[in-house]
Parts: sequence; C-alpha cells; structure tokens
Amino acid sequence: MARSHPRRRATVLAGSVFTLAAATGAHPPATAAPSHEVPGEPSPSVIPERTFSAPHGLSITVKEIGPSAQPADLQVITLFDKASGQAFAGSMVELDKRLGGTLSAVRNSGQFQANALETLLITPPPGAIAARRLLIIGLGDARRASLDLMNKVGAVAAREAVRTRSATVSFAPTLRDQGFSRLETGQVSAEVVQGALLAYDTDARLQRQGLQDCFALKRWYYEAGAAFYSGVVAKVGPAVKDASATIDRRGGAPFGKTGPSAGTCST
Repeated sequence: MARSHPRRRATVLAGSVFTLAAATGAHPPATAAPSHEVPGEPSPSVIPERTFSAPHGLSITVKEIGPSAQPADLQVITLFDKASGQAFAGSMVELDKRLGGTLSAVRNSGQFQANALETLLITPPPGAIAARRLLIIGLGDARRASLDLMNKVGAVAAREAVRTRSATVSFAPTLRDQGFSRLETGQVSAEVVQGALLAYDTDARLQRQGLQDCFALKRWYYEAGAAFYSGVVAKVGPAVKDASATIDRRGGAPFGKTGPSAGTCST
C-alpha cells in the first residue's frame, strides 16, 4: 500500500474501516468535523461505525464492540496497578474470563505491576478472543491518571503496533470497565488518537529515510461502549484533524543528513 505524503490532510472515507460504533446506528452530528466527514455506506452488520482517514493512509474507526470480539492483529487494553483497587466490570470481566483469569492473576501476583506505560504482550489461546495478540499498557496509580497519560498511551500503542508488525489495531481504553470515571470518555479518545497518530508519523518519516524497516499500519479501531459512542465520535473527528495539522507543520525535513533519500519506503 503506497504511503501518503506527510502533509496529507485528514479526510473521512466512506465505507472505510476505522470505526466508532453507535448503539443507535445514527451518524454523529456534522459539527464533529464538518469539513472532514462524509456519511458512509450503511454497515452490513447491526453494529454502527464511523470512519475517519488519517495521514499515511491509516483509517481510524470508532466502533461499539468489546475487546474480546473485534478481529485485529493486535488488541490493546489498559490496566491500573493492583494498589489502585480498581475492580473489573463489564468487558474486563469477560476478557479476563476468556483468558482463564490471566489478567487478574498476572497483575495480582506482582509479575506485571501495571506501572504507567509498562507493557505486556500476550498471545491468547486459539479462539479465546478475536484478536491474534493482546497488548496490555499499564496506567499505574488511578489517582494520578490524566489526559496527558492517555496521550502517551496512544503513542505507546502505535509504536508497539509497528514493532510487532500489527497492521490492524483495536484499542479499548477499558477505564470505565475498571470502575474509573474521573476522565471524560470523549476527551480520553481524543488524546489516545492524537498520541497514536503523531507517534506513527514519526515512525513513518524514519521509514522513508531508511532508518526503520518499512511497515504500514492500515486500520485502527477505537472501541466505545453504546452509552459513550456519540461523545467519542464527536471528539475523534476533530482529534484527527488537529493531529493532521500538527503533522503538516512538522514539514518534510529529514531527521539526519545520512541514509537513503526520502521516498524509499513504499509500503
């Protein structure tokens, strides 16, 4: 797949694959990102989605689906540390059950401390979840959780996706399913998406200069619960637009004076 120019502005692709799904199936208000949104084709499933196109050919989709059910190369969730005392609920209970209690056991044993931005990669047993691999990103102490931390979580998720050669990524914040409600879900989604897009832009530029192996992310699903879908869609559209503007301002100057010329990466 040919990479787009780093100055490419974000637009919304009809029928594309990075979706935030609504429980009702209705499209989000046009005010979410008026110059970048176009109604897509009706979904063949009962799950509504909304897709935005981002720089470097990456499609971002908000979708109403749980982290156990979305097919992807890499499913990403977050996890507070044991000391935070955040009990699992909803999709986290289901995910932990499907993994035979691995999530709670590995954290409660202290073998994965879930410190802020600490990562753990798991290959689930066949059929346990729809994704091939599961990436857990630690959030540390729930009392210190912030939007800035969620921005960094998005960056870590994007970089780990490139490192593990995961062309399709599905991200579930899983904050509410750990009993955490202090951060507004729409704002969280905006920070995660911006962090991911800006981190991936850096990797893409390094690839064009021959300073990283060539690899393209293709699809990024942002999973949202039915009660939060509309709010997430309203924030993700502008977040993609803002990240694209930041990438425009970065320009195309190379990071260094050595290595192959720009344009050598053609994934």
